[in-house]
Amino acid sequence: MQRVDRSAQVIETLEEAGLPGGSATRRIRLLDHGLLVVGLVLFVFLLRHIGTRAVLENLRVAGWGISAICLQELVAYVANTLGWKLVFPSPRPSIPFLRLLAVRMAGDAINYLTPTATLGGEFVRVRLLRGRVATTEAVASVAIARVGQTVGQIAFIAIGLWFVIDGIVLPPALHWGLLLLVGAMVASAVVLVVLQRRGAFAPLLRVLRNAGLARVSPGVEGLLQGVDRMIAAFHATGGWAFAGSCACFFVGWAAGVIEVYLILYFLQVPVTVERALTIEVLSAILDGVLFFMPGTVGTQEGGKVAIFTLLGLDEAKGLSMGILRRIRQLVWAGVGLLILSRLQAGLRATGETATATT
Repeated sequence: MQRVDRSAQVIETLEEAGLPGGSATRRIRLLDHGLLVVGLVLFVFLLRHIGTRAVLENLRVAGWGISAICLQELVAYVANTLGWKLVFPSPRPSIPFLRLLAVRMAGDAINYLTPTATLGGEFVRVRLLRGRVATTEAVASVAIARVGQTVGQIAFIAIGLWFVIDGIVLPPALHWGLLLLVGAMVASAVVLVVLQRRGAFAPLLRVLRNAGLARVSPGVEGLLQGVDRMIAAFHATGGWAFAGSCACFFVGWAAGVIEVYLILYFLQVPVTVERALTIEVLSAILDGVLFFMPGTVGTQEGGKVAIFTLLGLDEAKGLSMGILRRIRQLVWAGVGLLILSRLQAGLRATGETATATT
C-alpha cells in the first residue's frame, strides 16, 4: 500500500511537468488559439466556397444514417481497449473490461477536447485507475499503449497504402513524396519503440527540467526511472503481448474504413471497399501530418475536400463527410465526459468512505 501512495507522486508531478511553465505556457496556448482560428477560418471558407445549401442537403440525405455512423465507433473503442489491456505489466490487474472501456472513453474525450500541447487524457486514465492498480503500473501501461497505438496507426497507413497506391492517380513527384513520407513514419515508429525499450521517461523529463520547461520535485526522477524499468521489463518478457496490442490498435484504426464506407453509402456516393480504404488511408496520413491542429478543426474537413477532389468525387460530399465525422467525434466526446463525471463521482465516494473508516 505504501508503494501505491508513493507512486502517486509520479502522475501528480507529470501533470505539473506536462505543460511548460511561465512564458512558454503562454506561447503554446497562444499558438493553439492561433491554429484554432486558422482552422475555423478554413472551415468557413470551405463552407462559403462549396455552399451551405449543398452541404445541408447532403446531411439531410444522410438522415438516420448518422446514428449508424456514430455507433460503429464502438468497434474501434473495443479494439483499442483490448490493446491497452494487453500491455499492463505482469501480473495484470483484474480490472473488468467494461470499466477499462469506460476509462478509455473518458480519456479519449479529454484528448479530443484539450489543446494539442497536453496529454490530459492519459493523466485522466491513470487517475481513474487509482485504487485498482499501482500508479506506476498504470503510467507504464498508458505509455506502452500510446506507443502501440502509434505503431498500429503507422502499420495501417503503410499496409493500406500498399493496397491502394496503384489506384490513385498522382503526379510522379507527389507519388514518391507520399511513399517517402510513409517510410519516414515507419522509421519513426521503430525509433519510438527502441527508445521506450531503453527507457525514455526519466531522461525526457530531465531534459525538459534542464531546459527550464518542466518543474520536477526532488526524488521524482528516481520514481520515473522505476517506471522506465517496469516498461523495459515488459518489453523484455512481453513481446507477444506488445505485438498483440499493436494488432488490436491496428484493428481500431482500420475500423475507420467501416465509418467511411457507411458515410459514402448514406451520402449516396458509389462505394467500394477499395474506395473507402483509399479515403481512410489518405485521411490518416493527413491527420498524422497535421496532428498539431487543435481537434483537427478545419483540416479534417479541408482534408476530405482535397481527397474527394483528388479522386474525382463531389467536393460537397467530401465536406459533408468531414462534418459527419466531426458529429461522431462530438457525440462520443460528450459520452466520454458523462462517463468521466460518473467515474470521478465514484472515486470521490470511495475516498470519503475510506477516510470515514480510518
